[in-house]
Amino acid sequence: MDVGAVVLAAGEGKRFGGNKLLSPFDGEPILKRVLLSLEGVDRVLVIGRYAEEILKELKNEVMIYNPKWQEGMSTSIKLGVRFMKDHEYVLIALGDMPLVTREDVKKILSMEVKDAVIPTHGGKKGNPVLFRTSSLMKFLDRISGDEGMRNVLREMETSTVECGIGVVKDVDTRDDLSLS
Repeated sequence: MDVGAVVLAAGEGKRFGGNKLLSPFDGEPILKRVLLSLEGVDRVLVIGRYAEEILKELKNEVMIYNPKWQEGMSTSIKLGVRFMKDHEYVLIALGDMPLVTREDVKKILSMEVKDAVIPTHGGKKGNPVLFRTSSLMKFLDRISGDEGMRNVLREMETSTVECGIGVVKDVDTRDDLSLS
C-alpha cells in the first residue's frame, strides 16, 4: 500500500502545561512511542510550538515546521497532507497517542479504503485515520482552526475497523501519563 503518514506534533499542550510529546510514557517519550507504531511507513512530523526540542530529540526524522501552529490543528494537517500528496493514501496520526500499536496500524492499513478508514474501540471512533489522498484533497480547504477532520469525515464514505484501546486514548493532562 502506498501510504504516507502525517504525525501532528505542533501543539502547545495547554492542558498538559508544557511539552507533553517528549514527556516519558512507560519509559520513553510519548512521541517516540507513536513513531514506533508507524515503523516502516513513510512519515513526516509537523512540528510547531516545541520545534527546537523535538528536532534535538528526533534528529533522524523528516519534519516540517508549521509557523501557523497557533491557528490550530487544521494548519498542520494541511501542511502534512500537501507534503504527502503523491502517496495514494495518507494516514493522519496524533503525536499524543502513545498506546496505538503497530498491530492497530497494520489493521487500519489492511482495510479497503473508499474515502477513509476510522479505527474504533468499543464503538468509539479514534485515530489514526487513513484517507484516500484524492478524497482528502477535495476537503482540505474546508477545515479550519482546531477542528481537525471530524466534520468532513461525516461527508465521506468511511469504513471502520475495531482496534485496541490505544486508538481512543490520548495524553491531554499530566494525569494521563498513568494510562500505561
